Amino acid sequence: MILRPYQDDLIDKARQALRVNQSVLMQAPTGAGKTALTVTMMKNAAAQGKRSFFCVHQNELLQQTGKALWKQHLEHGMVAAGKRASKLPAQVASVQTLVRRLDQYEEPDLIIIDEAHRAAAATYLKILEAYPRAKVVGLTATPQRTDGKGLADIFQSLIVGPSVRQLIDAGYLSDYEIFAPPSMFDATGVQTRAGDFAKEQAEAAMDKPTITGDAVNHYRKLAKGKRCVVMCVGIKHADHVAEQYRQAGISAESLDGTMSNAGREDVLQRFERGETLVLTNTNLLIEGVDIPAIEVVQWLRPTQSLIIWMQGVGRGLRPAPGKDRLLLLDHVGNVHRHGLPDDPREWSLEGRKKGKRKANDEPDVSIQQCQSCYAVFRPGPSVCPKCGAPVQKQPQRELEIIEGELQKIDLERARKERKREQGAARTLRELVALGIRREMRKPGAWAAITTASREGRKPTPAEFQQAKQIERELRG
Repeated sequence: MILRPYQDDLIDKARQALRVNQSVLMQAPTGAGKTALTVTMMKNAAAQGKRSFFCVHQNELLQQTGKALWKQHLEHGMVAAGKRASKLPAQVASVQTLVRRLDQYEEPDLIIIDEAHRAAAATYLKILEAYPRAKVVGLTATPQRTDGKGLADIFQSLIVGPSVRQLIDAGYLSDYEIFAPPSMFDATGVQTRAGDFAKEQAEAAMDKPTITGDAVNHYRKLAKGKRCVVMCVGIKHADHVAEQYRQAGISAESLDGTMSNAGREDVLQRFERGETLVLTNTNLLIEGVDIPAIEVVQWLRPTQSLIIWMQGVGRGLRPAPGKDRLLLLDHVGNVHRHGLPDDPREWSLEGRKKGKRKANDEPDVSIQQCQSCYAVFRPGPSVCPKCGAPVQKQPQRELEIIEGELQKIDLERARKERKREQGAARTLRELVALGIRREMRKPGAWAAITTASREGRKPTPAEFQQAKQIERELRG
């Protein structure tokens, strides 16, 4: 196997880091060839008479890596349901199975963890605790947890690979263009859980015929005949989106984890052959699956997670014959939350800094959007690079402009006004209404707590329920 120059560099840096550390996290964008890195590390270990485990969480990744190892003539075992345990020094392991068979295998010298941003999960931690002397290498495109927390409690050193833009310019990844039609996702009342929108609430907001119909129409207008993966919120949502595509005369199938391995493989093969043009899914095509044939990624799943956005977009960045560029259709404002796929990003084992940016803030690198065709691009051009329409400059949001002059905001006065406004709201209903006007994430809960605190006590469950009911009534 001939490695690319940056792959050789990553392997060399990992080798040096492991001389002084027990564990290292290797970052490289989706499509950078992490399978090639894995095969090389396992072959090197075997050549030195050392044992190595490659740990994955998806069956597709298990099969994909196994095929790559056989291609390089490296005999190995498979730790997976239905597979018998073997004594071979190289093992490709499903973490769900390995964690139940830890006593059946000798401690490896090297553990490689794919999609290592998941390494904080209980299954991975149990494996690492069982094999404390093993050197550990994590591989991921996004070295932080889905809630933005870091991985410094698992890995001691971080090696950062080439950027997405460097790989695009070198021809290793496909370039892209992105359209963001006016978002029909309203996050009002949608809670945040584990760093992302609550699934059932987001699904209820997105799984509507009008929204899906708009998505189908934009596909027909911008991507007709191209193979498209649609990122959906839940299984029912994915099923409904596929059905509406079929009603529009476009071949579509839904892919989900309840299907058998053979059934999923059949669906993927039909998509790769072009027999199925649209493939809807919830989580299966966010990570790990290698399908260069993807020409379009359509987002009907709003997410506060940079990892989900980057991993999902990355599914379509692999180059393929006849594929000029990837087309991204973002119907839910993810690009406004997280920025462009090739924006420069600083990765750290400490994760995202608290308070640096909230979910609905502007991305670190600003973007411009054409109001005629909804193309998204970096600021600079005076006309849209896609349709040629004049670009409307976006106003500055940091400063208040009054009669053409910049006015300093009187923060003390603003605080007093907010305090007076809150004091004037005497009833629970008035407080809930105030919370909604202030665009609080949980105005009902805030109102219940504020009401109880005025009496020097904590709110009761009944008061929380009452406040939530008032919130629902006021929102209509």
